[in-house]
Amino acid sequence: MHPAMEQLSQLPLAVRLELVQDLWDSIGQSKQELPVQDWHRELVQARLAELEGRERELGLSENEVWKRVEQSRGN
Repeated sequence: MHPAMEQLSQLPLAVRLELVQDLWDSIGQSKQELPVQDWHRELVQARLAELEGRERELGLSENEVWKRVEQSRGN
């Protein structure tokens, strides 16, 4: 647990929620990248491999989506 947690937990709930929101917003605005663990990359690659070639079965391919977008624009 973070050392400041004991002090923070004494604050009123509304103030703590505001702090949580401020922290969350600061994370979203941060330019700092988080490292991606190897097992995350492996999982994504495995899932992508499972989907490979199954576009028709699962939905539209990216090319088909863009083709339809262009058609809807009259191009």
